[in-house]
Amino acid sequence: MRNFNLHKEKAVNSLLFVTHQLEKADTHKTYKILYFADQKHLLKYGRPIFGDTYVKMQYGPVPSFVKNVVDEEIEGLEEVVAKYHRFNLQPLTEANLDYLSQSDLECLRESIEENKNLSFIELTNKSHDDAYNRSYWVINYLDMAKAIGADEKTLKYINQQMINESIQLA
Repeated sequence: MRNFNLHKEKAVNSLLFVTHQLEKADTHKTYKILYFADQKHLLKYGRPIFGDTYVKMQYGPVPSFVKNVVDEEIEGLEEVVAKYHRFNLQPLTEANLDYLSQSDLECLRESIEENKNLSFIELTNKSHDDAYNRSYWVINYLDMAKAIGADEKTLKYINQQMINESIQLA
């Protein structure tokens, strides 16, 4: 399955941006806000913000690299956020906004505003969209775009962006 390349700096700084903006950040809300922000950016601009691999978990999509950062499983990134009481998050440093474009910040802010006051159940239900339901494990970016109304022209553009990224990687 073709995917976007992971941009680690953008992922870390998106995580920091979201956790700073939330009055009380927790893993569930943070992961869902990132998912919805990536989904918005995908629809509007043809690419996700940071290209993480979203996996299907019981309570909705989880960005795997970001989860590993939160769980302190990435060498050199152990001091990004502190996790306490199992699920609550506290950023340990400021986000470096130089890594995030204006469109990245726009979609992150929109997602925060739309989702910050939703309950655990509301966020879970909202994130169990068609992309989530079609997935067995890894959630497909084209399905993410379809789930929020991407038309065929947009889907072709997104697919071409994924091809371009895979060529750049080779």
